[in-house]
Amino acid sequence: MKLAKDSLVLYKQVPARVRDVGEKLEILLPNGNTRSVREKDIVFLHPGPLATFPDLESNAPEGQPEEAWELLQGESPELKELAELVYGEYSPSTAWLAFKLLNRSPWFRGTPDAIEVVDAEKVAEYLRAEQEKQNAEHKWQDFIERFRHKDIHPEEDEIFLRDLEIHALSRSKGSRILKTLGKTQSPENAHRVMLEYGVKPETWNPHPLRLNVPLNVPDYFLGNLPPEDRWDLTHLESFAIDDEDSQDPDDALAWDGERFWVHVADAAALFPPGSPEDEAARERASSLYLPEKIVPMLPPEAAKRLGLGLAKTSPAMSYAFTVDDNFQITGFSIHLSTVRVTRLTYLQADKRLQDEPFAIMKCITDNFAAKRIAAGSISIRMPEVKISVSDSGEVSIISLPELASRAMVAESMLIAGHYAAEFCRERSIPIPFAVQDKPDGADENADNKTAEQFPKDYAVEFNRRRGMKRSRSTLECGAHSGLGLSAYSRVTSPLRRYPDLIASRQIRQHILGKELEDADAVLAGLAAFETRVGSLIQAERRSNFFWKLLWLKRHPGYTAEAWLVDRREKQGLFLIPELALEIWASLKKDIPPGTRTVLKLKEVDLAESSALFIVQKA
Repeated sequence: MKLAKDSLVLYKQVPARVRDVGEKLEILLPNGNTRSVREKDIVFLHPGPLATFPDLESNAPEGQPEEAWELLQGESPELKELAELVYGEYSPSTAWLAFKLLNRSPWFRGTPDAIEVVDAEKVAEYLRAEQEKQNAEHKWQDFIERFRHKDIHPEEDEIFLRDLEIHALSRSKGSRILKTLGKTQSPENAHRVMLEYGVKPETWNPHPLRLNVPLNVPDYFLGNLPPEDRWDLTHLESFAIDDEDSQDPDDALAWDGERFWVHVADAAALFPPGSPEDEAARERASSLYLPEKIVPMLPPEAAKRLGLGLAKTSPAMSYAFTVDDNFQITGFSIHLSTVRVTRLTYLQADKRLQDEPFAIMKCITDNFAAKRIAAGSISIRMPEVKISVSDSGEVSIISLPELASRAMVAESMLIAGHYAAEFCRERSIPIPFAVQDKPDGADENADNKTAEQFPKDYAVEFNRRRGMKRSRSTLECGAHSGLGLSAYSRVTSPLRRYPDLIASRQIRQHILGKELEDADAVLAGLAAFETRVGSLIQAERRSNFFWKLLWLKRHPGYTAEAWLVDRREKQGLFLIPELALEIWASLKKDIPPGTRTVLKLKEVDLAESSALFIVQKA
């Protein structure tokens, strides 16, 4: 049909009146604007004539679209016919309303030029879907009304509450609940609402979930230990010295009268390179230590079978050090072994340091520590705490004392790591070496302070820590300046860290005369570890801070001694030693770093991961 002036047309799904016909059409839109368009840009609806732009819907007749649909089964009607059947007449209003039935009702589809009458089965599907939508909307309205009054049914409402939790975990851009409540969209605000409305308890820790770290315990089958020749060292008294709640003891110490032994769990025996077990360990990267739970890198069966002191005897990789009368290490060898290990806590071992074999082992480690200090090692002595959470949600924070037994064990691990690195460097065995450059302006007397001086030096320790260069893993052996060692590799925690497992496996393969993984394979394993370990470290740090905040929340009005360790304009960074907590607070007056103060807790915001302290005394 030839378009005429004052006819009704469709332009971009909007009705329009043709004002003039020429090379192009001039059309008037409902908002009063005009457009110059080509004929192919519009669709004819009604010939008019329209003297003005009418209100096409206000006085429209009642329609009977379902009855028209029944009559038109199997046909392809024109718009005029559809309007007449549905509304009893063909007018500008009914033409427009007939168009609106297309794609907006269950009965008709298509365009004004090609109308499709939908078959009965599809109409039934559409009506069912619409009913389901209405039911869902009714349930939503019922839920949100109850939610406003904190009348929540966790199981019944889980489908709606999940929206809030997903946003709280930073896995969506927004929350329908927050939008409906008129609250700002943010993961922190979603967390706050969950706490405020009782959706989650205050003990719900979102940080590991936000970082998407695995929280399930690995569970897969481990094969048998391969039949290999091992040194029988079960006659030696060997001691695994750990924290009281340690579940994966992977190192132990012994003295046989001539040699100092550092035994390491032989985890590599059950995790050969390229095996499914090795791939699973690589995927985990490291054990995750949270106050509320421990997620091991390896399945619990590995610790049960390989952990030193958890069974009558244990398979180990034993580092043997011959020692002269001055406690200097003069020789070194590595052996696959079978050991018998007794477990001790640090406190138990500390009480036996005057007895043998602990006394001589301490002399050996003290001598090695003195050599490191002479070589420029840097010790950062900041307070440490142990955070634990009971099944009922009780939070415990206990300061860790500076025990000589803990220092002895730590030094023993450094001895093993240093000599393992030298062993691999001399034999061109590719392993992950730990390298650290010297800090700028290193303090030559970093370790020369007594325990009595220690509390006064928190600002110094803080700045020393801040000035340290990051330790990095590389296949090129180099010095580790912070440890004062010419070479170092982490080898003593193969049950807990994947690089330790790689290094132990390479050394093991060399001892047995088997093929080593080449540098590219080791580098790939190291790269996989580096990709994942950052999230694990962040999960541990943020979780520790979370539980400290919850502890503070449960101790309103808490006051504590604190030391100013840094400042930025009118804000100061304070260290609370008894909590090992570093927190910012406003400074009311100008005080220098190192000043001892008293802080008082004013409020805690778990959702924002913040605590507000005021300086009471400075």
